[in-house]
Amino acid sequence: MSPDPWLWLLQANDTAYPSGAYAHSLGLEELVESGVVLTAVDLENFLRKQILPALLAFEIPFFARAHAAAVAGDAEELLTLDAELDAWRIPAELRDASRRIGSQRLDLLAQLFPTPLILRHRELAPRSHHLVVTALELSGLPVSQAARAFAFQSIAGLTAASMKLMRIGQTSCQQIMRRTLAELGGEIDVSLSRPVDGWFNPLLEIASLRHARAHARLFIS
Repeated sequence: MSPDPWLWLLQANDTAYPSGAYAHSLGLEELVESGVVLTAVDLENFLRKQILPALLAFEIPFFARAHAAAVAGDAEELLTLDAELDAWRIPAELRDASRRIGSQRLDLLAQLFPTPLILRHRELAPRSHHLVVTALELSGLPVSQAARAFAFQSIAGLTAASMKLMRIGQTSCQQIMRRTLAELGGEIDVSLSRPVDGWFNPLLEIASLRHARAHARLFIS
């Protein structure tokens, strides 16, 4: 039974969907510990100046490639893209976080919607990256909508982590998300056709590398 793609989007992007993302701050915990992100203003600046450029310059264009491969049913191309994405993730912490979340989503996807392509990809790459799994997961949607869902997951995950790390309330987080997503939304369609140029983000990469050696931590990454 094929799911309605829009209802499936609501289910797959719901906070109750057990992707395991709640256990990861993706470098934010170390930035808070280092005093780089301490206030709501700091958080919003971090999202606007560090996360949005990475999404628009790299992750969304890469997502478009993975989504096209999923739509075409090209299992080999998905495998190639997954291996390439591994090379782009410099800190081991970020690579492992991406694969942990991706593999958990892939396992659940194989149970909820076991198409031949999904089962084949799980066989070839059981620890697949989150981006590739999301592209496969949302291949029934137009790429512009699927990319927006992926971008939303990225922003929402960081704001959710911030509430455990900082003195910041839900309303403030939602206001920050609203402004950040509004800024992002106007650029996504343009970024879908961009080449995958990468995004050099030493601030987040160094924070992730330091997190691996922290004496105490709340999140895995």
